[in-house]
Amino acid sequence: MKRAGGFTLIEIIVAVAILAVAMAALITGMARYAANAAALREKTVALWVAHNRLTEIGLEPGWPDLGASDGDVEMAGIEWRWDVTVAETPDPRVRRIDIDVRPKGGEAASMSLSSFVGERRP
Repeated sequence: MKRAGGFTLIEIIVAVAILAVAMAALITGMARYAANAAALREKTVALWVAHNRLTEIGLEPGWPDLGASDGDVEMAGIEWRWDVTVAETPDPRVRRIDIDVRPKGGEAASMSLSSFVGERRP
């Protein structure tokens, strides 16, 4: 007696199980990719906010005052909170500027930027 051609039920179940595992891995990888892309976008925009604030400080007349300041700004449809700290350095003609940027209402900084500015001479 000759056996009919085709797949058995067990072979089909094993193939479907292998396909399900592969699809789950693919979906997980794509979700991780999307989350990383969103985080990278947030960090990029936060860096733009920090650079803009540093440029504004550089365009202000005179020497930046020592101490801390903060403010809010909207960029890329997101409200951002920036904190600036201006500190002395061992060189009295140079000041350090630290800028932390985070989404408004957020706890941790999305981006931190440090820079040094020299004394402006007329």
